Amino acid sequence: MLPIIDFHKQLKRNIPQLFQFGVVGSFGAVINLITYFLSSEIFCLSLNLSAICSFFIAVSNNYVLNHFWTFKDCNNNYGVSLHQFLYYVFGNIFGLMINLAVLNIFVIYTGVSNHLIGQVLGILMGMSSNFIFAKKLVFNKKILNKN
Repeated sequence: MLPIIDFHKQLKRNIPQLFQFGVVGSFGAVINLITYFLSSEIFCLSLNLSAICSFFIAVSNNYVLNHFWTFKDCNNNYGVSLHQFLYYVFGNIFGLMINLAVLNIFVIYTGVSNHLIGQVLGILMGMSSNFIFAKKLVFNKKILNKN
């Protein structure tokens, strides 16, 4: 029973950050979808290349917003750093892999005409892994103080 109580306390303590992360992620998802649409429909890039391009644009935006808003207490008023940014991107690549898997599976089973829905589902599926990585490794006070 104790692990359940501990999990509940941790969840309750992290709800404000999770909410802020969700707001940033929602804004990033809009950027991702606009970029994805433009690259796939207007510039006729492949679906996977469109997803990868839109990922890098959205993840850059999300890093800056999370740095200065969601995890501002962990950053001790430090500006953005290339090291932390690259770490953030690296961590989010797992979310990108989830996104690409969901997108491709969705297109295989429902057809290419539904690829935008597949992209939305992929973004949502990758978000939880991105939050855990950002919270535990990128914006962790103990790790930041060591650097």
